[in-house]
Amino acid sequence: MPKKSENTEQPVEEKKKKAPKADKGGKEKKGADKADKNEKADKGKKGKKADKDAGASPSSAAAPAEPSAAGQVPAAEAGDSLQPLDADHPELTPEQVQAIVSGANRTHAEGLGDVWAVVLGRNPAPLMPQVVSTVLHEGGTRPAWQWKRGGKEYVLMAWPREEALRASVLLRADEEGGQLRPCDAVPLLEGLPNDLTVESVHPWEHGNGADVAVSMIEGKNPMWFYDPLYLRDKDDLTPGITHTFTLAGLCLAVRKALLDDVTITQGPQYEAYAADWLAANPGKGRLDVPPLKVSMKGRRMIMPGRRFCEYQIRGEVEEVRQGHLEQMPVTLMYMRFPFDGRAPMLLPIYASKMVLKDYEPQPGDEIDAYVWLQARVIDFDPQAPDAADDAPQSAPRQ
Repeated sequence: MPKKSENTEQPVEEKKKKAPKADKGGKEKKGADKADKNEKADKGKKGKKADKDAGASPSSAAAPAEPSAAGQVPAAEAGDSLQPLDADHPELTPEQVQAIVSGANRTHAEGLGDVWAVVLGRNPAPLMPQVVSTVLHEGGTRPAWQWKRGGKEYVLMAWPREEALRASVLLRADEEGGQLRPCDAVPLLEGLPNDLTVESVHPWEHGNGADVAVSMIEGKNPMWFYDPLYLRDKDDLTPGITHTFTLAGLCLAVRKALLDDVTITQGPQYEAYAADWLAANPGKGRLDVPPLKVSMKGRRMIMPGRRFCEYQIRGEVEEVRQGHLEQMPVTLMYMRFPFDGRAPMLLPIYASKMVLKDYEPQPGDEIDAYVWLQARVIDFDPQAPDAADDAPQSAPRQ
């Protein structure tokens, strides 16, 4: 799946890797789930090493074609046509639609339990100690994942090295040169580079990460993602400053898009349509106006989810790759979201077998997905290739 990264990820020195097992799933992991402390010790899969060949990327895959002009709908402006994934509540009132599009009533959910559950395929709490142990003993790090701040020393380790979706553990020493102990764990997603302007930051009260808002289009609602390396990136996250972030998404739910057309019977768009129809049909009344049908074919849309960093998206899959996180099959799908006046947003999204069930995505499929977004300032190290090289080969080109 990705290029192998053994040259950039190295084992932590043995003296710094000694973390008492009691720490692995316990209270020292400050940055994960607020509701369930054990869920913080992210990453779980209890086996040994993942099959290295499972994630190998094909040597030659054609770059996906550019989307057609018909598909270039500004994602920030097209969200009001997307149907919810919840089949039990298929109808929304205009007020509910407006609230969703505007991102009203969203919350900062400071926990990673849902994220770990879809990665591990089960309740993550009892698996966390084993996940942390596997990362510490079989994982690696990079120079860009090691830093010092406020007299403390930090090292991020991730496993498996050859995959693009990994379990990671953040280690902290309370003094430089001291013993490193686990303090956080999170599924680590390799993303694709996107230039984004910081708008605001919400540091987690009981963790080491933060929710970060970035502007996609001036004057529009910002997009939020979780930064697992916030303690490293925080000095760069100044509002108004543009950085290159590696952005990716993890599917909490996904399906092949079901609707080619959406029927609209109220709202501003319908009112404008009704006025035009009545003008063209003298003698007809309001009750005679037929429903407005809007084609969804080729549309790319992003709508805010229930919580910050979560989004409901619709779009076309441009490329598909397969990998594993230990024994859990993982499918990586590349998507592109065009915007007016700026480069398109490139978004690789990961879907575990637990989420996909029997669905096998193919290039050209249009999907509905509910995703959790993660990004970090691009890993740059003058002594090693930066993290963008760790993304799968033949990623969609701009």
